[in-house]
Amino acid sequence: MKNVLKSFFGSLLLVILLILVLWLGYVGFIGGPARAYEKEDRQYVEAMMDTMKYDEAQLLNRFSYDQVYYITQVKDADASFIVWFNKDLSKLEKHDLVSKDKVSEIATRYGMNEKNISYGVYKNKLVFVLKNRQLELFVDVDTLDILFQVGGNKNVVE
Repeated sequence: MKNVLKSFFGSLLLVILLILVLWLGYVGFIGGPARAYEKEDRQYVEAMMDTMKYDEAQLLNRFSYDQVYYITQVKDADASFIVWFNKDLSKLEKHDLVSKDKVSEIATRYGMNEKNISYGVYKNKLVFVLKNRQLELFVDVDTLDILFQVGGNKNVVE
């Protein structure tokens, strides 16, 4: 009976240690850095709001291609629009609010859905970014022209 109890408590201790190590690994390598990025993003958005005197802004996307850009939806007293900017606020542009629905037909053609669509910046223009495992497309938000493509077009449905 004593051996069974010793074995049980030994196994229980190992399981608890394993759970503790997994939890510490998650906090140290996944959860902690994610929260740090969220805090940094929030600070950049707040800096932009202070500079431009906006009351309310929501981060739509943190996009990195040639440099890191923040794409936000700003609600002003009279309108809503998109503002994108880089970290040091040296590039700060304003664009009319555009819905992702506008590019959904192109996404469907390439075998993508709503979750594969985000906003980005390419050559100082606001773009839709359509991305899955095989393909990444930058689509102009105004003309819906494909400006840049990385990957094959195996999933194109004509």
